[in-house]
Amino acid sequence: MPRITRARDEEALPPLSQGPVVTVRPPTLGKPREPEPPEPEEARTAMVPPHWAPVTALVICVIAFADAAYLAYAHFTSASVLACSTHGFVDCAAVTTSVYSHPLGVPVVIPGLIWSAGMGALCGPWAWRASDRPWWPWLSRLRIAGSVAGVAMVFYLLWAELIKLHHLCEFCTILHVLTVALFLVIVFGTALATPAEPETVAS
Repeated sequence: MPRITRARDEEALPPLSQGPVVTVRPPTLGKPREPEPPEPEEARTAMVPPHWAPVTALVICVIAFADAAYLAYAHFTSASVLACSTHGFVDCAAVTTSVYSHPLGVPVVIPGLIWSAGMGALCGPWAWRASDRPWWPWLSRLRIAGSVAGVAMVFYLLWAELIKLHHLCEFCTILHVLTVALFLVIVFGTALATPAEPETVAS
């Protein structure tokens, strides 16, 4: 019959003639497996718009804000301060004082000011350069949505001027043209953006 001993007693106890000595080693407790470190997230590739897009968009927003501020000043003072015709088809006073210039009781110049200021913040060069940030897709969508909302407002105002009032406001038309131009700049600037080239490390 085999003789069973511990490993530490193997040298102390010589084998007997009754049979071979079987050494039983106690199981070794392995170290707890350390959790694997999380894999690093893949770096987001920055998208670079054409050089003309951020500058053009910001200039349009600044001019639009100045135009909207002038219309707001005329609204809260007197329409007579508007330097445009007041007779015939082009009649700024007839448009800016009409019922269609107060949708839902809010003067349309107020949303115009807020919109132009907000789009100026979304169209600044810093906003275009943030394409490598995780929140940039939301910023880009917000910029496009803002431009679409501006174009929708332009269609409403043109409907009110041409269909309902049969008058046109010069400064309103300037703001309409700027709004459509900003929409085109944002759409083409976003579509023509290219991945940024990796920086070359000087050896």
